[in-house]
Amino acid sequence: MKVIDYDVSKRIPPINESDIYNKIIISHKVPESSNIFIDFIIIDDDGMFKFRGSFYFRETRKWQNPVIWWDNYNSGKTMMDLLIKEQIEMKSRNWTTIHYIIESYDDLNIIINSCGIDGNYKNELLNVWNNLPGNQKA
Repeated sequence: MKVIDYDVSKRIPPINESDIYNKIIISHKVPESSNIFIDFIIIDDDGMFKFRGSFYFRETRKWQNPVIWWDNYNSGKTMMDLLIKEQIEMKSRNWTTIHYIIESYDDLNIIINSCGIDGNYKNELLNVWNNLPGNQKA
């Protein structure tokens, strides 16, 4: 697993656009409300990179059903475009953001377990991994 915990507009992260086909790129955001947002990058029907994900609502102590976020920053012509737009927006909100490059099934389980992801969202993340053309189940 690779961790990107720095400004991607100032330092190029160790990812390629083609990683979308054999890795899961996760965005982990924590706002001041202490809810947790965990998203992953998808390519929509128009060929745009977007985040799909869920959030853990502290008041109910449950992960919400996954959605494609429709925020104005959530659309990039490239993966880097999306990551930069997201970081600019999250910085303006004073949210902490870390990206993880999931390179194996074990990496994914580390994120699932450490963040307490369960239910529909856990199943979706595992399904995404299992359906990646070049995944590795190590």
